[in-house]
Amino acid sequence: MKITHILNHFKQGLTKSRNNLKAKLDLLIKNSKSKEIFLEQLEELLILSDIGVSATQEIIHHFEKINFKEYEKNDFIYFKTQLKKILFDMLDHSSPGIEAKKDQLNIIMIVGVNGSGKTSAAGKMAYKYKNEDHQLLLVPADTFRAAAIKQLDIMANRAGVEIIKSSENADPASVVFDGVNAAKARKKNMLIIDTAGRLHTKVNLMNELKKIKKVIRNEAQNNYSLEILQTIDATMGQNGIFQAKSFNEALGVTGIILTKLDGTAKGGIIVAIKKELNIPVKFVSIGEKLDNLLLFESDKFVNALLD
Repeated sequence: MKITHILNHFKQGLTKSRNNLKAKLDLLIKNSKSKEIFLEQLEELLILSDIGVSATQEIIHHFEKINFKEYEKNDFIYFKTQLKKILFDMLDHSSPGIEAKKDQLNIIMIVGVNGSGKTSAAGKMAYKYKNEDHQLLLVPADTFRAAAIKQLDIMANRAGVEIIKSSENADPASVVFDGVNAAKARKKNMLIIDTAGRLHTKVNLMNELKKIKKVIRNEAQNNYSLEILQTIDATMGQNGIFQAKSFNEALGVTGIILTKLDGTAKGGIIVAIKKELNIPVKFVSIGEKLDNLLLFESDKFVNALLD
């Protein structure tokens, strides 16, 4: 996917967030009569954009250092450039996505609460890596919801990848056991696991996911990698961060898939996630189509948010 096409995808997905932040920031700069008023209103705007308290304080601290004469100019381009620089520095500049090697079994365990887009993300990820010539197998380990098994089966057919068959109420760890061994037997180099997310039974859920992680380690044994990616619904705002803390403490989350980004004006949650959790956002989902899962790239995100 060409760079300009990727940037356009980001801009489309961030339309609500960009319209909210950019328009209000422009008005704020033009109408502020003093540095104090500007900083106070900027802080409120950033908080309402779900950038988070910690990140907001860092941004405000940076703007406090700017010479007062710059505020008198009401220069939108200048202030937007400054904000871009700060956001670039805050976000992870490492290579996006995951490092999937052809000569090993790359296992991706997708976790998160029900309704956060786990199953859709699993199908979209399978489509993405299948098109990059990886040999894939999908595992429907959310066996407590028949709808999740059926949905993943449909997405596997659409993506053109194999899926392990499982039945409702089957033991999730057993399904993963079969999945890992089937992947090895069939010479697959990527295994994507969709898991359950019943938050109302938090202790049982986390124990179940820990058991799945243990099965993966025991059965994969050598020459494998494990990514634990958590889906966070962008429309949930700060609640998504609280969820991520629980999953990270229990499992050691290696990356975030931010879903439903096109449905919210609070795209700033990406900054809050990085600042407060120090977990990289690796993918963003901006629609229902199979190709609507994008690698998260901080420069394209910031440009799409503020340009």
